[in-house]
Amino acid sequence: MMIKEMDIRCHLYGDEFSPNRVEELTGITLENKIEVGEIATKGRYRGKPTPYGNGELIPLSKYKETNDFGLEWIALTIFEHLDVFRKCGAENIELVVGVFHEGQCNFSLPPKAMKLIGEMGIELQVSCYAS
Repeated sequence: MMIKEMDIRCHLYGDEFSPNRVEELTGITLENKIEVGEIATKGRYRGKPTPYGNGELIPLSKYKETNDFGLEWIALTIFEHLDVFRKCGAENIELVVGVFHEGQCNFSLPPKAMKLIGEMGIELQVSCYAS
């Protein structure tokens, strides 16, 4: 296998989404958090209050070292907390995988993760990058 790295993250956002509330209710940590109305430090709302809340769920380092780079862990975590994400205003839940490879790009997706992702009705976006 010529996969060097997989960047797996679940983007959670919505007009009333509160990443801090998700963390309080679930105990999980979100990255790149912004609450509705916070002053953005980057992007198109830089220097202005953001009209939406945002947070990203990323596999813990110990899961990034597994054969699936944490995809099953993130699928299970989303499945476990999906109702909380929605109650906290997540209108959009996007699961994005970036595959960084050398040569031919071959990777497999674990059936358990794929089944959960399908049951939740979440689209899986995969982008491949030669590195």
